[in-house]
Amino acid sequence: MGKPVHIVIATWFYEGQPGYLDFKYRIKALAERYRVTLLLRNAFFEKEFEGLPLETRVFSTKGTSVLDQLRFMRACARFCRSQPTDLVVLLGSQLAITAYGLTGLPTLLYWNEHPTHFFFPDYRHPVKRLASRLLLRLNYAAANRVSKVMPIGEAHLEDLLNHGVDPQRAELIYMGVEDRFGFLAQVNRAAALRLVYTGTVMRERGRDVMLEGLALARQQGHDATLTIVGAADDQLAYCRQRAAELGIADHVQVVGRVPGSEIPRYLAEADVGICIWEDRIWWRFNPPTKLFEYLVAGLPVLGSRIRTHSDYVVDGRNGWIFDYDAQAFANVIGTVAAQRAQLPAVSQAAHASGKKYLWSALAPQFLGLVDRTLTEQQGASS
Repeated sequence: MGKPVHIVIATWFYEGQPGYLDFKYRIKALAERYRVTLLLRNAFFEKEFEGLPLETRVFSTKGTSVLDQLRFMRACARFCRSQPTDLVVLLGSQLAITAYGLTGLPTLLYWNEHPTHFFFPDYRHPVKRLASRLLLRLNYAAANRVSKVMPIGEAHLEDLLNHGVDPQRAELIYMGVEDRFGFLAQVNRAAALRLVYTGTVMRERGRDVMLEGLALARQQGHDATLTIVGAADDQLAYCRQRAAELGIADHVQVVGRVPGSEIPRYLAEADVGICIWEDRIWWRFNPPTKLFEYLVAGLPVLGSRIRTHSDYVVDGRNGWIFDYDAQAFANVIGTVAAQRAQLPAVSQAAHASGKKYLWSALAPQFLGLVDRTLTEQQGASS
């Protein structure tokens, strides 16, 4: 028997990151088939992958600055070149520039974030602005150096092609949702319209729009409640205080950060799921994981008007689209309340539109791409 295939997976996580599921799906799928070494920037993240049959290596960084990011990428490239490596998986577009240090090694690149999110192009400081624009160019150019780049959505795919990436080098693979999220919704089981939001709780992610909009909706006579799941301690305090100031404390439940395994319970106790983002360049490209979790669970989606929501939510069919402000949010609550009798049908449509995002349906595509890349490499070296 020959030596087992060795795959090195490089990751770049943030301490305040709300979830790891889309990464874990891919890591687990590879670890169950191949010998895997997982590269991390902090031992803090090892607990997220406990129980998986893999080795971990930590290249510690002081923080998550651009310099930390570049040093980590250099360390990852050195590690891959220092030992027999059959395939490198760069699990995040933050790591694309690593490809320049991996010449000759077959490499797959998971393109999950728009690079303006970490190489901001419009700094006021001229040196920072110039450096960021150079890094942006390098990031896109790196996508043409890997064996395959895997964008997670149509907007990312179009953006890559617009930046000169070879269409034959790009393969769209959605993030994926576990089957345990499948059809949880039990809509219209309570008098009040039950809204749920899961994810990072920040001003720019609609925290205040949701709270102020709910207050306006209730003032207009709409019986609605809001559950927010995923708040850090300071965010818990802020939301509870703001809800009290707005007179809606009895109608808002704020929950701290919970394991991903607990999220389905909150979805099962809701009528509608909320996806809400300020209009920022990178969020026009990065579809949120919760959007697909809501759809798979059969939850109609209230999505703010930005492409990464409107690409997947058809207004009035599997959810509703609203403008990013408190009054518009109140108005869409009123729209849903007026259409309560249609909620079961909209729930069915949401679930039907979410089926293609199940990881069980996407895993064969991902693993097939891995197998083809390994086979091509073996053919080239024989």
